[in-house]
Amino acid sequence: MRRFFYPLSMAVFGAGAGPKNLAKNIIHNCLAMGFEGAIFPVGKNPGEVFGKAIITDPEALPQDIDLAVILVPADRVAQTLDICGRKGIRHVIISTGGFREFKEKGNQAEAAIVDMARRWGIRFIGPNCIGVICTESGLCTPFAPFQTKSFKKGPVSVIAQSGGVASQCAYYFSEEHIGFSKVISMGNKLNLNEIDFINYLMEDDRTQQIHLYLESIDHGRELIAMAHKSKKPIVIFKSNVSRTASRVAQSHTAALANNDQVVDAALTQAGIVRVRSIHEMTVCAKALGLPPLKGNRLVALSLSGGFSVILGDACEKQGFVCPELPHKLLAEIESHRRGGVIKMSNPMDFGDIHTLEALKFAVEQCLALDDIDGMALCFMYGPEIARMLGQEINQPGILLDFIKQISITAEKPIALSFFAERKYIEQLKAENTYPVFNTPEESVLALKILRDYELGQERKIKE
Repeated sequence: MRRFFYPLSMAVFGAGAGPKNLAKNIIHNCLAMGFEGAIFPVGKNPGEVFGKAIITDPEALPQDIDLAVILVPADRVAQTLDICGRKGIRHVIISTGGFREFKEKGNQAEAAIVDMARRWGIRFIGPNCIGVICTESGLCTPFAPFQTKSFKKGPVSVIAQSGGVASQCAYYFSEEHIGFSKVISMGNKLNLNEIDFINYLMEDDRTQQIHLYLESIDHGRELIAMAHKSKKPIVIFKSNVSRTASRVAQSHTAALANNDQVVDAALTQAGIVRVRSIHEMTVCAKALGLPPLKGNRLVALSLSGGFSVILGDACEKQGFVCPELPHKLLAEIESHRRGGVIKMSNPMDFGDIHTLEALKFAVEQCLALDDIDGMALCFMYGPEIARMLGQEINQPGILLDFIKQISITAEKPIALSFFAERKYIEQLKAENTYPVFNTPEESVLALKILRDYELGQERKIKE
């Protein structure tokens, strides 16, 4: 399986020098991303692709190339697999479409590639996929031009049935400064499926979280079994839950809808986190970087009265409670007030307290309470923050380290968001030293995801 992600050599079938040729984009993406392995373009007509001569006679290919990417018409894929088999290529990505997603029954082209792969012992991804993006090796096999310089390395690997969703995940996880290790587009899953990839990623040192986008769950028992033994979080965005969606899913990846209530119950029982969008996948990835949340009792604190109200609404919506805090503690916090016009409670409006020492005291003391499990903190940020607090914390890294140390020491999560200009929020996210959420509501959603994950792990231990 490793050769799908870290090949030392690769053949690209279907390459051409013409401006509309798609296979040459595969070569461009790999070169742009820094892939250092040997690349052999194979096509019908002589020419050159990015300084590499097109090989028109496949017999001229070296023996035992690590990986082949096939982008030729559907009726020629089996023949190309035969060439791969004879040349000792045992790992193949079939990008070509036009199989069961196009014609479900009696698809001779599909039967032919399955038979040919079996004959030569070839494992393949696809067909009807964009293959693999691996930030460590620089492999990038999508056949559309990609902005590979935007991709960031990170701890998450994504398995997706859809090429479009796989692409968006690569960009979205990078834009949120989470990054990714591997993104895998499975397509029709005729040979390798999510179980094969989960099994590999569970042992992959570069992967700390496994995220999936699935339009159908065809191997439910195996998936549940894998989740039970996985030490890494498994997160699933399962779509195709409506009659309307099922029509396009069938023609997209030949996916069959599952009973959504049954799916939901099974995933919950297995300790798999279910999310409802690509964006929630990124929220989940950040949440899982926080200390465990052992209960549903929170302190909601903001340097704005309005945002403390918003946090309170979000907490109740997500099933949390904000317990009353001890009167002695509230009195001590109130002693730091500047104007003496705001009464402390939970949720807490910290707008009348403008010292970092007071904030540190309040956060540490609240988290130290036995009946508090975590905190949602909405902070102000910008050039004026240092003047207001009288501290040199106008550098993003200093502020994040300040929050991180309190959270680690307390062994409780602080879900952090900011009210500030968007450019400053992006600066904070780019530090990538402590999770930063886009909005207060999102930070509480993250805590809900974290709580659900911890509950799932507890179920696994009891079973």
